[in-house]
Amino acid sequence: MHQPDQQPEEPAPGADERETRTGSTPVTWEQVVARFEGVVAEVDDPLTWGLDLDEETLTGAAHGAHDPAEERFLRSYVSFTGETLDVETLRVLAAHDEQAEDIVRTALSGALAAPLHADDPADDDFLDSYQEYRAAMRAIVEEVDVAHVARTTFAVDGEPCACLHVAVREHAAVYVPLEDRALVVSGPSDLLARVDVVTRPLRNILQDEAEPRF
Repeated sequence: MHQPDQQPEEPAPGADERETRTGSTPVTWEQVVARFEGVVAEVDDPLTWGLDLDEETLTGAAHGAHDPAEERFLRSYVSFTGETLDVETLRVLAAHDEQAEDIVRTALSGALAAPLHADDPADDDFLDSYQEYRAAMRAIVEEVDVAHVARTTFAVDGEPCACLHVAVREHAAVYVPLEDRALVVSGPSDLLARVDVVTRPLRNILQDEAEPRF
């Protein structure tokens, strides 16, 4: 579910790690934030689980309808062992179960592929490494496509919430509908089972990291 992003025309202070997807018409940071108004998810006290915030991204648009995965607030954490846990908030719910399943499978594929993206082969090894990468990605997609999607629960704000859960090898992803938006959490299965995921208003989180401007 990670997609190339583009910086807003007028980034807010401290917004160097927060980016916006734009269409043919550029949008301002304020327009994107206003459209995404509401609660977003994060890991509560990530240091408890040996996690550091590695990336924060807000993608969106000022207007128009989009695929749910295109408008999201991401908080990506990395553990002391180098494992990645992504917590994403989608601005809108999936239109139907099949779309929700596609979203959670894509998130799991991304979690499984994360170690491959960390590799930095030497130039003379590039072709062989690229072929190996393609083969590995094909294997991941094939495994994820046939993995069983279970209906179970995932704790958000300390309360069990209905979710779609899919797991392959030692990684998992969940899709959790919450009123008018959804959460997607992906990463190592053991971390998903232990971390505390909470929701807070988006503007509160942004204000914590920059001078108040709203």
